[in-house]
Amino acid sequence: MDRRFRLFVESVRDYAIFMLDPAGRVATWNAGAERIKGYRAAEIIGQHVSRFYSPEDVELDLPARLLKRAQEEGRVEAEGWHVRADGSRFWGHVVITAVRDEHGNLQGFGEVTHDLTERKQAEEALGALAGRLVHAQDRERQRVATSLSDSTSPSFVALLSKLYQVRKRTDGTTAQLTDDCIALAEFLSREIRTVSYLLHPPALDTEGLLATLRTYLEGFAREKEIRIVIDFPAQLQKLPESAEIALYRVVQEALPSLLQLSGNLRAKATLAVDKEHVSLRIGDEGQGLSPQVLEEVRRGLGELGIATAGLRERMKLLGGTVQIHPTIGGTWVIATLPLDKPGLPQAAPHS
Repeated sequence: MDRRFRLFVESVRDYAIFMLDPAGRVATWNAGAERIKGYRAAEIIGQHVSRFYSPEDVELDLPARLLKRAQEEGRVEAEGWHVRADGSRFWGHVVITAVRDEHGNLQGFGEVTHDLTERKQAEEALGALAGRLVHAQDRERQRVATSLSDSTSPSFVALLSKLYQVRKRTDGTTAQLTDDCIALAEFLSREIRTVSYLLHPPALDTEGLLATLRTYLEGFAREKEIRIVIDFPAQLQKLPESAEIALYRVVQEALPSLLQLSGNLRAKATLAVDKEHVSLRIGDEGQGLSPQVLEEVRRGLGELGIATAGLRERMKLLGGTVQIHPTIGGTWVIATLPLDKPGLPQAAPHS
């Protein structure tokens, strides 16, 4: 049985399967290891496992730390860039397992490496495509918002002007009909302005993120007859457009769904900045979401689940995260962006 298993391991070509001695030196080698890593057995047996890692990872002592974790925990998994014999790199998934005898003494390590470069490239291509789609969506929202406002506002102004003139010259039933038409026209005008604003708030370009968020939250609180406590810094340096839109969408898409699910009439919005991150927190104050609803949200189900899944992808493109954090006093949606991400400047100090 041992011989057949050894023959099987030696013949596997899709996985690099080999043994390391307790010091981390290569002790065995199979066909898959030669194909994936590029070394022949005679070249690599006796060499330290750090030969497979990049100079950056070796400098960080990653190979030794992985072996230490495997020794302490029994096994360890990791993904990252690995170096072939010719110096080229591949994205590998590594499993290292500590091998012990019947007395518990460490005899070495077994390592299995799988080349996931194609998957990594596909994920990066998908991420780039998602980024282009988000950018195109934002641009289309901006175009529609501008077009909607520019094309309809003058028409409604003219319509209302005519209706007011008609109203002055009529009485009785006709006057009532005219008043109804005026009320309807004013309502439609407000609705179009609201839709246009929600598609792309122009205040982001003119007044900045903090003022735009405050305006939205105050308007939302009035409309829904709820109380929202707003805790923002006094100043925030201009962030890239993509970052400001992403943070605005977190409030716009997560808050209504969160309050609808919880049924609470109190909410809180905070924005905090340190040297490394800008963090936006939106939460309801009260009993929060039930465990069942939270599980559905985490699985991307329901209105809030779908919203947070989309927000996660948007923030991921910027190097950020979106998390659902339940507490005793409510549920928080927390969006975080790194300030050291290329293109994201440091925030200005509070006044």
